[in-house]
Amino acid sequence: MTELCLVRHGQTDWNFQEIIQGREDIPLNALGHRQAEESAAFLSQESWDVIVASPLSRAVDTARYIAEACGIDAAHIIQDERFIEREFGAASGKPVPGIYEAVQADDQDRVPGLESEDEMRARVLSGMRDLVETHAGKRVIAVCHSHAIKAALSAIDDTYTFRHAMRNACSNYIEHQDGQFVVKAVNVADHITNVIVAK
Repeated sequence: MTELCLVRHGQTDWNFQEIIQGREDIPLNALGHRQAEESAAFLSQESWDVIVASPLSRAVDTARYIAEACGIDAAHIIQDERFIEREFGAASGKPVPGIYEAVQADDQDRVPGLESEDEMRARVLSGMRDLVETHAGKRVIAVCHSHAIKAALSAIDDTYTFRHAMRNACSNYIEHQDGQFVVKAVNVADHITNVIVAK
């Protein structure tokens, strides 16, 4: 059996401001760094063999915290573009409330340049299949993005959709055995701080 844990990156200012964030390389904010540390501490309670990340800095930086806590050389983090965030096309940079329904409807007419849900599922599933083939029998963390995780979950189990909530820095556990992926736990985030309380 090969085990995957898909981890969402920590918070960015665009997450906080509820702005659609796709391929833009928006860094972690102060809370995002704290969330990455909390995710790392949580995951360090288990043993992991490999860490993969989307090439966007918010994912790579989250992966670095995890690698350090888990005793994995950060130089060995594998960057894989198949785990990058969705291309939101004309929706990128727009406030979530004004465009959310069109994105959730997977509507390329209302959102020109929007990567379709099927396209996302195909590329993320391709990345996952390569991971379980290359690292068979290992435990692998892939640090990525909300829609990348939703693509993975919905590709495996159609009870999940792109409307499923994904908190920043949450963990999502998937097992692969006998050629099949199985979702084991989703949006695990009780260990993640949502706000920084002023002292």
